[in-house]
This record gives sequence, structure tokens and C-alpha cells, in this order.
Amino acid sequence: MKNKIILLSVLFLLASCATNPNGTKMKISDEESKLEIYNRAMFNFNYQFDKMVLKPVAKGYKSVTTQSIRNRVTNFFNNLEEPAYAINNLLQGEMKSSGLSVARFAVNSTLGLLGTFDVAEGWGLEKKKNSFDATMALYCTPDGPFIVMPILGPSTPRYLIGWGVDSMTDPMYWALWDKQDEDWAVALSYGGTALKYINKRAENMSLLDSLEEGSVDYYATIKAAFMQNRQKFQSLCDSKNTESQATASYDFDFEDEED
Repeated sequence: MKNKIILLSVLFLLASCATNPNGTKMKISDEESKLEIYNRAMFNFNYQFDKMVLKPVAKGYKSVTTQSIRNRVTNFFNNLEEPAYAINNLLQGEMKSSGLSVARFAVNSTLGLLGTFDVAEGWGLEKKKNSFDATMALYCTPDGPFIVMPILGPSTPRYLIGWGVDSMTDPMYWALWDKQDEDWAVALSYGGTALKYINKRAENMSLLDSLEEGSVDYYATIKAAFMQNRQKFQSLCDSKNTESQATASYDFDFEDEED
């Protein structure tokens, strides 16, 4: 739990406005310039780590597993995200979607053998993905600048905060809550995290390889793709503002009619 609190504290610090030592705000150009230098250096570190460690391990994992096995692993970890979907759907006022997420988690955790099979989908219980990142975006929390984190990769301050909050809803984390001092629990926690990302890396092997091969500047390509994907979150805030303006306009016209 202490590690989670420390992580969230760091993330909130990253989300705050960048300042100089004297407390004055940095110029945007200076901030972007310094971030660009850092981002490229960290991106290169992550690239080398992936090349020397993660990718070879993912290749080995892929060679000794079948697609069916990898699908079971993917489903298992996807099922652990359903509580986060339920909570964030609720925070966004999506009651029906929140209920669907709860139902999916209950069905797949039992009849789906701990989520390794998506039984709920066959029952017509549609997956309603959501995140705390999206919840903050809906309430127009600024995304912040693009930043590359060690191992985690491309991020923004809001993305990091959302990831940190959502990670605390993981059922596995709470299942091992009172066993943090036991070696087997620590091994299970770290082993599970490692398996999750190794499996994800294996499943995206071809996509990342083709993206790298077709890029003149791999860093710029990844950054552009990541930031383009972030636009869908901005649309949440825009749609909320549009609805608010429409409501305000309707109320104003209604009052005129009453007069």
C-alpha cells in the first residue's frame, strides 16, 4: 500500500505546473525543449531494454505457448480490469454500463474459470471499457505534456494518475493485501505483473515490428500515434461542454418564452 501511495504522490507532482527553482513558471518552449531531450533519452533506454530483455523473453514465451493459451492469459488479466471499468462508469454516471461490468466480472470469474474464458460475452453482456483517465478527461482535467516513463513508456501526467488509481482496483492486489510480507505473495504479485506485460508484448510483436520498420524516426512515430490516440479523451470534455452550453441555451430560451 505504501508503494501505491508513493507512486500516486509522484504522479500528482508530475501533473503539477512545471516551475523553475525560484518558483516562477517556465516558458513553454523551455519546458518542451527539456522534455524532448529527456523523452528521447528515456525512449532510447526503453528501446534498448525492450531489445535486450523484453522482446527476447516475449519471443521465447510465444514460442512455447499456443495462441489459445495466450488468449486465456489475456482474458484473465482483462477480467481483472472489470472492477475499474465498473467504478469509472459509475463515476461518469453510466449506471447501466457499471452494472454490466459488475455482471461480467461475476460471471467470468466463476463460470469463466477466473476470467480465462469470456462467458459473459456469449450471454450478451457487452464489455464497457473505462478508466480513471477517461473520468478525469470527462471533467476536463488537463492531460499535460507527453512524457516517456521508464519501462512504462509513452505517457502523460493524467494518463499516469489514471493508471495509478486504476491499478489500486485490481482484485489481485487486494487479495494479497494482508500477505505482503510473505515471499510467495510477493512472487505471485511480481510474477503476475511480469506475465501480463510479457503476454501483451508477445501479442503486439508483429505490430511493433512493422511500425519500427516503417519509421524514419521511431520516437516521433510512437509519440504521434500515442498523442493521436489521446484525442478521443479530449472529445469527452468537448462533448460535456457542448451539452452544458446546449442546456444553458435551452434554459435561456425557455425563460424568454415564459416572459
